[in-house]
Amino acid sequence: MQDAARDDMPEGFYILDPDDSFEMHAGPYYACDDGDGRSYAFRMARHHANAGGAIHGGALMTFADFAICAEAVRGFPDEAPITVSFSSEFLAAVTNGSLVTARPEVLRRTGSFVFMRAILEADGAPALSCTGVIKRFKRKR
Repeated sequence: MQDAARDDMPEGFYILDPDDSFEMHAGPYYACDDGDGRSYAFRMARHHANAGGAIHGGALMTFADFAICAEAVRGFPDEAPITVSFSSEFLAAVTNGSLVTARPEVLRRTGSFVFMRAILEADGAPALSCTGVIKRFKRKR
């Protein structure tokens, strides 16, 4: 694991998939399991910023997509997710150093799809609202 990823990792969190080079580059992204479910997080760094110094919208949406996909297949180790649709609304700017967190919610699970929603927060304040439809498929071994 990269030293920077370890240094920025919030207490109680871990890297869900350290072998996923995109997630490590785009984030790195973290997860934390507790008795009520799982939370996801990443810390905004300079490389996540737009020209104005706030988080780039694409960086925030990428993390949101990661979180709802990971949650959609949590507890189903033989499944992998594919995003079918994703919608989001920006609620507030995120500044450098902020801890961005998500606790996605499954709205409905069918045999093929999972309907999701999440509110992303930056240091506890709402920053993005999103919904998504995730296709479930069996992992190839």
